[in-house]
Amino acid sequence: MPAPEVLAIAKKHADDKYAEGVNNDTIFGKWYGMNHQPWCAMFVSKCFADAGHADLVAASTKKGFASCDAGLKWFAKKGQVVPVGKAQAGDIAFFQFDDDAQADHVGIVQSNAKGILFVYEGNTSGDAKGSQSNGDGVFLKKRPYSLIMGVARPAWK
Repeated sequence: MPAPEVLAIAKKHADDKYAEGVNNDTIFGKWYGMNHQPWCAMFVSKCFADAGHADLVAASTKKGFASCDAGLKWFAKKGQVVPVGKAQAGDIAFFQFDDDAQADHVGIVQSNAKGILFVYEGNTSGDAKGSQSNGDGVFLKKRPYSLIMGVARPAWK
């Protein structure tokens, strides 16, 4: 399973304390072709693309997806959604922070520990005070299962 490659790329962005510029100006948005937009899904897509696995997240384009909702629906249609309790490193976690029926945020699972997922996320805040779905950087977050809308397992070769 090539998940370690994807995780190493996501970890490097977090370790480097990647921070966006003014008005969502990011390397992820520039790469995807949608700069100055919420970029959590573009972060996930670019991590997979940089590891040579863009095809595993090609929900909207060859590069991946920019919409959390589109990404989750694509994985569900392909039968790649797994129970949150079975989430493992390299899976993709979709979050629900409000009361609507659409995923609000997405990240790459680093590990799963009894009711908690540790997830690399872009476009989030480093603490609980800032926006969790439209923050300013890349962080390794600790998320309770209660915030998880769905977990997708890429179709690793």
